[in-house]
Amino acid sequence: MYVMHIHPDDMPELIPHIETLASQHQYGKLIVKSPTRYVPTFLAAGYRIEAVIPGFYKSEEDGFFLVKYLISARQYPEIEALKQLDQMLCKAPNPIPEEADHRYRFRTLLESDCRDMAGVFSQVFASYPFPIHDPTFLAKSLLEDGTRYFGAFFEDKLVAISSAECALEELHAEMTDFAVLPEHRGKRLAIHLLRIMESELKKDGYKTLYTIARLHEPAMNKTFYNQGYRYVGTLHRNTQIAGKIESMNVWYRSL
Repeated sequence: MYVMHIHPDDMPELIPHIETLASQHQYGKLIVKSPTRYVPTFLAAGYRIEAVIPGFYKSEEDGFFLVKYLISARQYPEIEALKQLDQMLCKAPNPIPEEADHRYRFRTLLESDCRDMAGVFSQVFASYPFPIHDPTFLAKSLLEDGTRYFGAFFEDKLVAISSAECALEELHAEMTDFAVLPEHRGKRLAIHLLRIMESELKKDGYKTLYTIARLHEPAMNKTFYNQGYRYVGTLHRNTQIAGKIESMNVWYRSL
């Protein structure tokens, strides 16, 4: 169960409410995205901190990923995978060429692209936390929810996607939904999409960018590390993606 926004009027009653819902539905983990001001209340209720993004809210208040486990097996760290992450963090970031392969064209995606987007997502992800395989959901997120999608095209065919889930009031955006068709991997399309998103969001006044990357996908973590993002914690056995529950790394960058 994921609480993404907290309204001041709902505290502290929010905590027993979500725990009752989680118990009724037999959820294994509660995760709450919270500003600093509510952290002591959650800690007193048995939550713990798994990641912290400095300046998450308008560059003025930190953002905490607070968790509570209702199934104990979910809480244990994946030690070997975390060791590999530590090894990467001990090395200097790799320089990435400024120019993308000239055969690829990049642009902002539109409502008319949603069917092609769903096709790419369906080929890349067996499952996902949100229904990105559904063109109707993609169109709604684009038109109503403030999500921006970006794509790479090869011979006029959409072959790679990324998105920015924008919180305009809080001036942060999640860099997410990276999907590259298998035959086009190794071309560094993800980092060029990331750079395009960063440029657009910086122009629009966003202050903090972040991502929640799969622990077992070293290439995606390297993409953010090489682009200057900082690792700030791991959400253990957190997200149903690609057919199973996976641990996720949190990275951020201040603009």
